[in-house]
Amino acid sequence: MRKAILLVLILILVPSFLFYPQIRLGVLAGLLLYDVMDERTVTHPEQGALSWVTATPSVRSLRIPNGGRTITADLYFLPNGRKRGAILLTHGIIEAGKDDPRLIRFAHALARTGFAVLVPELKGMKSLKVLMSDVEDIVVSFGYLAALHDLVDEEKVGLLGFSYAAGPTLMSAANPEIRQRVKFVASFGGYYDPINVIRFITTGYYEYGEERGVLKPEPYGKWVFFINNLDYVESLKDRSLLKTIFTLEQEGKKENIKPYSEQLSPQGASLYELLINYDPRRVEALVEKIDPRVRGYLEKLSMAPVMPSIQAYLIIGHGTTDPLIPYTESLRLVDAAPDKRKVHVAILRLFSHVDPSRQRFSTREYLTIYLPSMVDFYFLIYDLLSQQR
Repeated sequence: MRKAILLVLILILVPSFLFYPQIRLGVLAGLLLYDVMDERTVTHPEQGALSWVTATPSVRSLRIPNGGRTITADLYFLPNGRKRGAILLTHGIIEAGKDDPRLIRFAHALARTGFAVLVPELKGMKSLKVLMSDVEDIVVSFGYLAALHDLVDEEKVGLLGFSYAAGPTLMSAANPEIRQRVKFVASFGGYYDPINVIRFITTGYYEYGEERGVLKPEPYGKWVFFINNLDYVESLKDRSLLKTIFTLEQEGKKENIKPYSEQLSPQGASLYELLINYDPRRVEALVEKIDPRVRGYLEKLSMAPVMPSIQAYLIIGHGTTDPLIPYTESLRLVDAAPDKRKVHVAILRLFSHVDPSRQRFSTREYLTIYLPSMVDFYFLIYDLLSQQR
């Protein structure tokens, strides 16, 4: 019986898929959604549902010149001889960089839908830091992608960033060198203000407007943020002491910390106090007491001065259960957009940070949480894919 139903569906859908672009786009969006929800495609991206109706992308390794150095990157595309829309896809804070299996899976999927997808290696993010040099590399890589005239329609090129990489991605979209050429920019699990992120990863508290609450943050986020940004602490002694202290905290050896914490300068002690603070009301006051270089770095990461300069169409997605960056940060991004008519936002109950998670639901929860979120997620993907048109 199921085979008969599948045969009927194929007979109905295949002609529509071939001859009606909007229906084709809708089918591709549905299949991409299915693949993203299927953990098996992480290790076998070539075997997802999209492979039923699309060709296998080619992958080309590149070295993009940038002054006296090069940016390594991978280009995913269908070798069909057509010009197409393109996406520059940035990876998050992860040591695997552009070779992260989930990123590779997503790049393959986007290329199957018709995009040319460029994934540059960002040295800052790969070393678990957010560096301004990553913004420069994104801007240069975007220019390289848009200049592939035999492959890319330069009027249909955009940017997509996950997690902390959404910050440099949005900064790049606002950069005067390329902002008039960026058709769209997508942020998944991104942030607006690093102070709000610090408040969340240390206390679990989040708020914006009428939205507020407390979640258990992922400890990994705290350690990555603090340990890998110690280079901005001016005092070499504090830097060394704090690295030892943060490592001991991470290992749960708090009883061994006092001999080191007693040697910290007032600014170093304030940074340590910020790490162990559980009171969301104290965060701003503690930040004011830390090393000015660290404060300056946090100010550079803020999206407040960036958002008004973005001219591209914005696609913003976030999960309400995100344990690294609270979804209220994406609400702030939306409200900071210069033109609210050029924003598509979806706040999803299916996401844990940037990975969709399958959860068990009761019938009521399925109808009130799971199904509406799936619909929102579907239309977010549909809108992203429609940027090729």
